Amino acid sequence: MKIKPITILIFILLCMPIKMQAQENATAATIEQLEKEMYQLFPTRNVDKFIDVTERLKEATLKAGNEGLFYRAWANQASFVFSKSDRQKGMEIAKAMNEYSKQHDSKLGIYYSSITNANQSSSLRMEDDALKLYLNAIQYKQKYLPKINAAPAYIGAAKIYYNRRQKDKILEMATKALAEPNIIGSNIVDAWSYRCMATMIPEGVDHKDEFNPVYEEWKKAKEKYKYNTSLSTLIEIYHAQINGDYKKMLELAKEVKIPQERYRFMAHAYEWLGDWNNALDYFKKYKLLSDSLNSAETRKQTAEHTLQLDVIRAENQTKELLLHNQSLKLAHAQDELEQRRLEEEALNLTLKNQEIELSNASIKLKNDSLDRHAQQLKLSEYQSKLELEQNKEKIERITLWTAVCVGLLIISFLSIYLYRRSRHMKDLTAAYDKLETAYEQLEHTTAAKERIESELRIAREIQMSMVPHEFPQRTDLDIYASMTPAKEVGGDLYDYLLEDEILYFCLGDVSGKGVPASLFMAQTIRLFRALAKQHLMPAAIATQLNNDLTEKNDNGMFVTMFIGQLNLITGQLHFCNAGHNPPVIGGDEQHGSFLEMEPNAPIGLWPELEFIGEEIESIKKRPLFIYSDGLNEAENTKQEQFGDDHMLNILRHTKFKDARHVVELMEAEVKRHRDGAEPSDDMTIMCLKAL
Repeated sequence: MKIKPITILIFILLCMPIKMQAQENATAATIEQLEKEMYQLFPTRNVDKFIDVTERLKEATLKAGNEGLFYRAWANQASFVFSKSDRQKGMEIAKAMNEYSKQHDSKLGIYYSSITNANQSSSLRMEDDALKLYLNAIQYKQKYLPKINAAPAYIGAAKIYYNRRQKDKILEMATKALAEPNIIGSNIVDAWSYRCMATMIPEGVDHKDEFNPVYEEWKKAKEKYKYNTSLSTLIEIYHAQINGDYKKMLELAKEVKIPQERYRFMAHAYEWLGDWNNALDYFKKYKLLSDSLNSAETRKQTAEHTLQLDVIRAENQTKELLLHNQSLKLAHAQDELEQRRLEEEALNLTLKNQEIELSNASIKLKNDSLDRHAQQLKLSEYQSKLELEQNKEKIERITLWTAVCVGLLIISFLSIYLYRRSRHMKDLTAAYDKLETAYEQLEHTTAAKERIESELRIAREIQMSMVPHEFPQRTDLDIYASMTPAKEVGGDLYDYLLEDEILYFCLGDVSGKGVPASLFMAQTIRLFRALAKQHLMPAAIATQLNNDLTEKNDNGMFVTMFIGQLNLITGQLHFCNAGHNPPVIGGDEQHGSFLEMEPNAPIGLWPELEFIGEEIESIKKRPLFIYSDGLNEAENTKQEQFGDDHMLNILRHTKFKDARHVVELMEAEVKRHRDGAEPSDDMTIMCLKAL
């Protein structure tokens, strides 16, 4: 039977949608796989592989028309390279994203590039540039992207305005942050915190009526969302102060970590309590510490100012000496011109005398005809002399005019020189004024830097107080842990909860570093403690943590974690590993080996994931060593990593005395390996053993 061409055409048209659907499904699967690889590589330092994965993801999402994921991958690439490889290259990637967004008129791309540039400027402590970028991003979001939550940008701007003590701006930014759609609980608490601090500006004024209502709202938000900010202690101190509870203010002031601020608050509290002796003692301590911090800089500025005045004084003396020498040369030239004028007058008199003598000779020639020939000879002689004198007079006149011209040239040169020196003096005066302005700007910049460093020290002390530093002293358990941030604050965490004979414990690493990572770390610890108290299994804890942390996670942050539950009686271990480095467990035949585990994704990447848990029947008498990648990826000055093999070799050849000995030994080995190099990542270590 012969098939008609129209039948074949209809069959091809029917098959085309099926083929296109299959291609779309394959593209979606590729994008999903590349996105997972990107977030799995984000905690590592494998720059080349991360760039390769993000480039392929950008290409796939661009073809699929997924604009949001396309720019998120690009922004992640810029942040990864900036923080872990090359700051200059990271800024170039961000610049390229910004230019591409403008060329293609992508509003979402322009917004993401603005936030990326703001984050980079904040990391470089370029406060003016960061503020400008945050405000531009907010303005752009309001105009083109009204559904995106810009509360973090408002809060970042509020922090900068608080450092500058601009009350109206702080209140404006905090109020706008609270009005943002889809705002999360931590942003709400931060916004109310800055509204509280703004009511205390300026200092030395009664702010009770203004402060108390805002304080109540802040307290409600803090209790509702179970979130504690770095400003909590300072807000409580101000609350006790303005409400006259000076005993509470004194107790809170003793908890302040910065000595200078602690002495100041304690001195005021003692003063208002009427304890004048203690008030005087702590005012002296505060003044002594403040003077010690400021005296060195004051002496340096005074010495530089004195040296500059000496240089200016020496230059002025040199200028006066040059002008005096020039005036002497000009007076000498005038004397020479006067001498030449007198000589010319003498020559004119001589010529007149010669004319008189010539006239007498001609009369004598007329009177004495006999001696005419002799007179003629004398006349010729006189004529010759006259010509010589005239030639001499001509030469002297030429010489005189030459001297006059030279004098005029000298006077002109001196006039031009004095004019230029006057202009130079004006330029020096303007330069000195600019230098004074630069010094004032430097002083303001130094003060702002000191405020930022003070706040970061407070944040570090608050963060370190969130992890446990005391461990149970029991005969059936030996446990110890430590955390060392790479910057002032970090994103690593650890925690444990011991109820009866059941030990819950965890160790984690938040993506990124600095303040954002520390805030994410604080939220993770709070949620872990709440879930552990419900006696959930590790896999259930990981699943619930993931559901809570992915909610409204606009910045795409995540955390890798190892969560365990240990029965101290039977030694049974239930655990769940969420994208974290494999722990090392001791054995009978060898001192340690990496624990084989089920791979799970990091917590916070995708919602509604079900995490898989595992168990070991008993780990009694077998030490368990858990760590973050700041240990095995620690680099020395030659950029050589500490390495898994080196770490495992140390554990295998170390005799187990107690958990603290193992942790401190490994910290010493990492410090020896770095050999003076600055740490590139946070390092957290935990060791435990059921006895």
